[in-house]
Amino acid sequence: MGARKLCAVLGLALFATAALAKEKLTLEAIFAGEPLEGVPPRVTFLPDGSGYAWLQTQGETKVLVAADWSGNRRELVREAELRVPGDEGGELSLTGLQFSPDGKKLLLASQGDLFLVELAGKTVRRLTRTPEEEELPSFSPDGRKLAFVRGGDLYLLDLDSGDQTRLTQGGSETHLSGKLDWVYTEELYNRDSKAYAWSPDSRFLLYLTFELQNVPAYPLVDLASTHPSVTWLRYPKAGDPNATVCLEGQKVVEREVSTWRFQLCPSGPSWEYVARFGWLPDAQGFWALFLDRSQQKSELVTFGLDGKPKQVVLREQDEAWINVEDDTLWTRSGSLLFGSERSGFRHLFRLDPPFTTPVQLTAGNWEVTELLGTSADERFVYFVATEASPLERHLYRVPLAGGKLERLTRDPGTHTLRAAPGCRGFFDLYSTVSKLPEPRVLRPDGTLLAVLAYDKGAKLENYALGQVEFLTLRGPSGDTLYASLLKPADFDPGKRYPVVVYVYGGPHAQVVRDAWGGRTALFHHFLASEGFLVFSLDNRGSAARGRAFERALLRRFGERELEDQLAGVQWLSQQPFVDSTRIGIWGWSYGGFLTLYALTHSQVFAAGAAVAPVTDWRLYDTIYTERYLKLPAENPQGYEASSPIAAAAKLSGALLIAHGTGDDNVHWQNTLNFVGQLVKAQKPYTLHLYPNKDHGIPGKDERLHLFSAIARHFRTYLVPKSSAGR
Repeated sequence: MGARKLCAVLGLALFATAALAKEKLTLEAIFAGEPLEGVPPRVTFLPDGSGYAWLQTQGETKVLVAADWSGNRRELVREAELRVPGDEGGELSLTGLQFSPDGKKLLLASQGDLFLVELAGKTVRRLTRTPEEEELPSFSPDGRKLAFVRGGDLYLLDLDSGDQTRLTQGGSETHLSGKLDWVYTEELYNRDSKAYAWSPDSRFLLYLTFELQNVPAYPLVDLASTHPSVTWLRYPKAGDPNATVCLEGQKVVEREVSTWRFQLCPSGPSWEYVARFGWLPDAQGFWALFLDRSQQKSELVTFGLDGKPKQVVLREQDEAWINVEDDTLWTRSGSLLFGSERSGFRHLFRLDPPFTTPVQLTAGNWEVTELLGTSADERFVYFVATEASPLERHLYRVPLAGGKLERLTRDPGTHTLRAAPGCRGFFDLYSTVSKLPEPRVLRPDGTLLAVLAYDKGAKLENYALGQVEFLTLRGPSGDTLYASLLKPADFDPGKRYPVVVYVYGGPHAQVVRDAWGGRTALFHHFLASEGFLVFSLDNRGSAARGRAFERALLRRFGERELEDQLAGVQWLSQQPFVDSTRIGIWGWSYGGFLTLYALTHSQVFAAGAAVAPVTDWRLYDTIYTERYLKLPAENPQGYEASSPIAAAAKLSGALLIAHGTGDDNVHWQNTLNFVGQLVKAQKPYTLHLYPNKDHGIPGKDERLHLFSAIARHFRTYLVPKSSAGR
């Protein structure tokens, strides 16, 4: 035996011995208690950009601590010092706090009401006392007023007098002002429901109103009580009418409320959606980004204070669809920064008045994934991108005038970033696939200022975790496909292992990343400890690979994704340590859909687990589904071919399917209709329902039950009764 091979064998033996000395990971440890990896602190930047603040746990209370960019720290307030004023008593929580613009006060919410904390004296002032919840509150830029939504209407609160003014009327479940409806929140605004914006001078409010009378209602039924109750959710499914949306504005200066007001209700095929809106820097007008229903055309239009259009500043057109992101920014000089895929990859452009020819600031076969902002002097634009690798995210900057790109973070992996005002510093939650999240504070040049301490879950070090390898494969289309393979800590290349394939596969998402994966990753490490390999692959349609790679899913779901996943299975089958007769697949949401599609359109998977799956895309919402498949009337063949229900009789492999009956996103109607077809075809299945649980199936008991069921399913159908030959 050669010296190199002997060293490799000895190293493997030593690694396996060390792994065996650790505890075996259990599902109870992962799901029944607090996160094994701990919960990193979340940083809030001081409003003037002079520093940052975060919550520390000290004993049985939380403490809000602030620091400047030199590292000088000071304590601001303790949760134990904050009591609800009056007879109610009770301690206020600092979770979800907002700083006032001058940094001297905090806005807190408790039991649906709002409270103001004066940091200097630690005094608490109750602002509201109503049976209805005050939602989405925010300070005016001058700090003198608050806006919030109550009962579907927009309100104004004067902080000096305490007076409240109702700005809109008619708020109800079918009429909303200042708050997005369900489908806008989920599919256009990154799950942020706030639908209003203060003008920079605090004199005006711009907001959206939604009229939902014509949107079909879906029943969320609570069957737990003797007499069931029904909550009606206005949910437009593919092809249904959307809400009628109007852009409105009011003057909110003291004694001048409602003296200026306008209403703009877009109509016609080119302005179906108000995808973004905001104020121009001089507060002398505003802008809005409109999308047509097929989401193939967009127009960014500026308006005067009279609500009349001034100029179409930017037009975009894509024969497939347009991705809308939070990468539109106006500079103080009146130039527009925006992200676009017009070059084939999402990059940043600058458009100067009179808005005729854009200047491309970034370029290459990589993606800008987030625009963070500009420096205070507007010399630099800061952003996050995949320039180093599609598997990583890093901080970059480029001169606003154009010039050389600078990469500011160096440690390989994923840097999840947020910027202080003026990009005077950054919060970086850094991790890799094997490194727990590390909360870092960075200077403007990307150098490390501080690492914030937190309980990283030292208990996790006591468990034997597997090893992840990243792979590149050649797909059937010729594209490079990125994949990952998780092996047990005591992996033996002389054995043959069963494999569980974990998928998502849908557009605008990515599974294979050099980043810590949370409890899902720990579940996969548990499967590895049970003797499984866990494999993932990002098929065509996945994010961060450019326009053409994602647009492969246009007008049909399932086919291209499965082709690429089967290329991954073929690679697995060629490995001497893989038993190709014992390959399973599982996924959640779109991953649940793709699991069902794979089990009904191939015969290579011995078992599958689909959680909260879409089974017929005519049952999913307008904005998401029509973006990719277009209207059902325009593409009936694509909808039929994309439905696992249509192929349920071809189910191959042992199926577990799970759904929450309170799922407001992917309604459990999807699962009900699918199993109905399985019954007609006399196909066996295992069904788990979680009463009144939403799309994420939250709850310690529910999560433990669900993941225990998935693990048991794969043990039953992928592991032979005898472990011989493994």
